Amino acid sequence: MAYVKTSFAFAGTGIALLKLIDDGFLEIVGWILVPLSLFVLVIGAVDYHRVRKSIDEEKHDGGL
Repeated sequence: MAYVKTSFAFAGTGIALLKLIDDGFLEIVGWILVPLSLFVLVIGAVDYHRVRKSIDEEKHDGGL
């Protein structure tokens, strides 16, 4: 869940910087944050599935 929140925060901040600020440096930061938000979302999905698989395997092994 933290990955999703972080991803949305990066995307929202990046889009806001691109739409509202005319400073060149902050525009570059905005262009970096938007794709970074997608990367964080993918990392979060991979981590979620890895942990879920580990939990499912422990259930089948009796927890030990």
